[in-house]
Amino acid sequence: MRLFRWGLAAVAAGVSVLTMPPGTVQTAAAASVSSKPTCAYGEITGSGNLSKMPTSTKAGQNLATYTTVRNAKSAPLSGVFFDYQMVPPSNRKGAAPTVWWKFNGGSWHHLIMTWHPATQSSTAQWVSGDAVLGNLPGFTTHTLEMTVDYPSGATHGFYAGTLLAGAKTCGYQLLGAITVSTDYLPR
Repeated sequence: MRLFRWGLAAVAAGVSVLTMPPGTVQTAAAASVSSKPTCAYGEITGSGNLSKMPTSTKAGQNLATYTTVRNAKSAPLSGVFFDYQMVPPSNRKGAAPTVWWKFNGGSWHHLIMTWHPATQSSTAQWVSGDAVLGNLPGFTTHTLEMTVDYPSGATHGFYAGTLLAGAKTCGYQLLGAITVSTDYLPR
């Protein structure tokens, strides 16, 4: 939830997610030869899943999706976490999707999704709390597996999903956004 509030605006403007007022642009830190993170957007990257986006054709179907999570810089990142947000079709609430995740083949963790209605500055969306991945050494790539189940009563259509990634070593600065979307099209 830390990154959600300013996530979309931060991606566009490079804003420090919670520590700076809206609309304030933060310049990227100069790259150094030390092993300290730059704490700039793009430090965490990933493959996303738009080329292999899963589609649910019935309620309760377990959709599995895989994406890479990469520390794109040489400096290690400590306390890497993500928030997940899903924008439902037509801003309609419907029943909450059930989301689970595991990192590098570890154990499964449940993401509790909370409804946030549309406001003047954002669309309606389902938003998770923080999910902690741990430490990422520099220039390493890892696998994040997620499952999404849509219950009966969920809104039918495309759910634009985004992982907003950060690290404790960088405070609340948004370090990356990775697309993880799904479709719910019951027959």
